[in-house]
Amino acid sequence: MPPPKSEETIAPSILDALRKLVERWAGAKSRERATYQLYLGELCAALGVEGPRPAGSGYEYEFPIKVVNRDGIDGTNFVDLFKRDHFVLEAKDKAAGRTDELMLRKAYGQARSYVTNLPGTTPPYLLILDVAKTMMVWDRWEGGFGGFGAGRRIDLPSLHERTPDIALLRDIWARPQVRDPRARAQAITEKIAGKLAKLAASLEKRGYDQERASRFLIRCVFTMFAEDVKLLHGDPFARMIEEVAIPTPAESGPAAEELWSAMDHGKRFDFRKLLRFNGHFFKDAEALPLTPEDLDVLLEAAKADWSDVEPSIFGTLLTRALDPKERHRLGAEYTPPECIEVMNELFGGRRCAVG
Repeated sequence: MPPPKSEETIAPSILDALRKLVERWAGAKSRERATYQLYLGELCAALGVEGPRPAGSGYEYEFPIKVVNRDGIDGTNFVDLFKRDHFVLEAKDKAAGRTDELMLRKAYGQARSYVTNLPGTTPPYLLILDVAKTMMVWDRWEGGFGGFGAGRRIDLPSLHERTPDIALLRDIWARPQVRDPRARAQAITEKIAGKLAKLAASLEKRGYDQERASRFLIRCVFTMFAEDVKLLHGDPFARMIEEVAIPTPAESGPAAEELWSAMDHGKRFDFRKLLRFNGHFFKDAEALPLTPEDLDVLLEAAKADWSDVEPSIFGTLLTRALDPKERHRLGAEYTPPECIEVMNELFGGRRCAVG
């Protein structure tokens, strides 16, 4: 299985620029209106991202939004920094000393009200800045920004020491879509669906009917997913393919059936006791015979990163794999109903509409 996702490699010049930014702003006096625009411009330069543009550009300071107050009177508020399709930023500048939590909470409420009144699409990020001290980040990839406590806190004086935070800010400014887990899931789906389509075509060519092939492939898909979300420790499926099945293809079926039977009963496999994957999904543990070419394709799929894949796309993935032209024409899908049961039991709140 793949290693954990690595953060963006940050150029030494950016680390040096951020270090110099800290030195320049150390001990700066508090004066919000006079400092926040200057600081943000210098922060953008240090991060190596484009700075704000002139008014009317959609990436600007003091972006005006129309609001209606409690008395029903129209008015105008101003977002400290707005970048369309990227973020809303509200800036504060606390006097020397520690950041004031109450101030940050009030700023968060203020920024949320701005988001409500923005024209067009809500940007994916909401940012609160205490100039040269703290940046707080909220995203709405899960549907909403959540409460104040959902924010990620970034300590700006030590930003040059933490590449994950630098990479996050660079992405927010330049390419926020790469942080969308739905986009990652879509990319994984498109990559793996092609590989599973090869397996489905190979099984069909050898006379296996669509339902039987589907049951086999969904077991493979589920097992690969379970490995990457650490429900199956030690990657037994990927290792079984690489160490047993590829050297001896005739052993691929019995080895997979042994693993799936152990998953069904919560028994030991390869000296490790497995979780019990109940819901009757692995009661039928049939593993179809695979050719050496099939096993190479399956190993490629097993080595992909499934941790970002939502269970809800499994049905779509298999639909694409199992004769996509015919499925599109008929408007029909088949995913074993046991899959829905076991996914819902294992993943609870994660939506699982696979069939």
